[in-house]
Amino acid sequence: MNVATTLRTELLDLIGKNPGGHKQPKIVDEFTSKLRAYAEVPGVDNSDVIFAIGSSVYGVDLIPDGSKQKKTCNGGVEEPVIVDFGYMQQFMKDVFLSYGCTEDQAEISSEVLIEADKRGIDSHGLGRLKPIYCDRIDKGILWANRPIDIIKETETTALVDGNLGLGLCIGPHCMKLAIEKAKKYGVGFVAAQNSTHYGIAGYYATMASDAGCVGLTGTNARPSIAPTFGVEPMLGKSVLSPNHLNFV
Repeated sequence: MNVATTLRTELLDLIGKNPGGHKQPKIVDEFTSKLRAYAEVPGVDNSDVIFAIGSSVYGVDLIPDGSKQKKTCNGGVEEPVIVDFGYMQQFMKDVFLSYGCTEDQAEISSEVLIEADKRGIDSHGLGRLKPIYCDRIDKGILWANRPIDIIKETETTALVDGNLGLGLCIGPHCMKLAIEKAKKYGVGFVAAQNSTHYGIAGYYATMASDAGCVGLTGTNARPSIAPTFGVEPMLGKSVLSPNHLNFV
């Protein structure tokens, strides 16, 4: 592993392990130091999302040495273009609204997606807007505006039916309900059926952390992995995400 890859991995680990790190001076200083070292590595791509995260989230505006300009196909010079997170989130929100989502649905859906980009999880942010959400709505696989129904409920548990609506709305709804139950009864467990892709699991674990709770979130997935010694995909890449609070 080369120096650039090592530093980038350390930066992403720092972001992932410290969701609220931009509010902690010690984490900001560590991030700044590593980002500066990364920017000084020859040949580092100035369009790397890690620099956008540094600027928008940590307030660290750095551009790699020797990468401030790049040549165009006709020999001219092109200045780098960085689209800020606020613009990206508003764009995604407008797209969801155009598909018939309510204001609240569009707001929370765009928030979950942009959080992935802010954490450097490029696979689950803006890049998934069209192929996962827009295309699936177009194909009738999921629906932009569906009610979320409670099928069964006790003081500490609930079974929710998402009616094949946006998982980006169903996920926050379920975690919020679980937090409310935990705050009142000490524990809350909410399961969802007929849900769809709900973005990064870490968003929901962070919801619990921010509420002062120890949270755990998980989801099933389509068969895409072969079992040990197998050749046919039978297992899903199931996600399980705890938050970063410690038991006392």
